[in-house]
Amino acid sequence: MEELRRLSIQYYQNTVGIRFFGIKGGAFLFFSTPFLLISLYLDFELHAENLILLPISVCVFLWEKAKKEYDQNLIRHLSFYSHLESKKVSDHKALFLHELTYHVAPSLFETMKIFKEIVETHNKNRNFVLDNIGYHFSRFLYDPESKNRILSLIIYLISLIAVLTVIKPESQYSIYEVIQDIPMDVVKSYLLFSLFFIIFGYFVIVIPVMFVVTYVAVPILLKFSSVAVLSRFFISELNRYSYLEQGLRLG
Repeated sequence: MEELRRLSIQYYQNTVGIRFFGIKGGAFLFFSTPFLLISLYLDFELHAENLILLPISVCVFLWEKAKKEYDQNLIRHLSFYSHLESKKVSDHKALFLHELTYHVAPSLFETMKIFKEIVETHNKNRNFVLDNIGYHFSRFLYDPESKNRILSLIIYLISLIAVLTVIKPESQYSIYEVIQDIPMDVVKSYLLFSLFFIIFGYFVIVIPVMFVVTYVAVPILLKFSSVAVLSRFFISELNRYSYLEQGLRLG
């Protein structure tokens, strides 16, 4: 586990960091902030959804330029280890992972299987000591082995609610008549509004959250996270680039 922790920290210190944005990428992020604030103001204060597409589009465009600078700086940094001329971040990450883990196994896939087995064995054999208090407390709150029982209880609860809903005094309103009285124009307007809301929510909520998680939350996790968090990230990277380094080394 200690070797896994050491390799995880070393990998993410060399592949994740705000410093890879550089001056130019940082400038793109800085100038994107006013457009993001304007779009939020237009939506939540003025309720002018029809005017929000322009500032949010400019913001996303600047984020894309910042990401491009991030990738270029990362490639420039990893090329010192990989000695590749490739323009793909994945190629450099694959060979860098291979350099880090070659003493564990000759391929990333075998390394992933070894570390995965180490983590599973470690989780199944944690002693009831003070150092593992967080693990045992989480198992006390929720045990994955109880998932089937919890699912059965939820099904019984839904069935009970359905029975209580059906068994009720007769009402003068019919649900079928209410549906028939809804104009088709209202249905079309609702569908168009729903489509616009989904697209709007993706650009205004999902993309900013993904951007923050990728370039802010992960570097913070590197400083304060536990071995378990780093290990999951590291094993997922090994799985992602498995066998890619074989072809690159042969080439």
